[in-house]
Amino acid sequence: MSYEEIIKVLEEFQELKRKKRSQDRLDFEYTASPIPKKNVVVEIASTGNGYLFVKYLPEYATQMDPRGYINIKTLTRDEYRKAIQKVIQSFHQTSKT
Repeated sequence: MSYEEIIKVLEEFQELKRKKRSQDRLDFEYTASPIPKKNVVVEIASTGNGYLFVKYLPEYATQMDPRGYINIKTLTRDEYRKAIQKVIQSFHQTSKT
């Protein structure tokens, strides 16, 4: 996906808030998160690189880095959209445990 496609998918989720970082990178956070974790996608660069937080999603256990993120370049547009939905849901499910 291109940078523009990545942003367009994120903007479909009105519950996510764009947050500027240094070096022209963006984060998107879920400010209504019931847990302290709010970042859904971090370090989005103009190259299309960025990371999706999947720590609470067991189906990504073998792909995530030690911080609990996967590189979004490994996902198709549909996989990306579905994963974002799952991440948001996982914040709520984690708060109940």
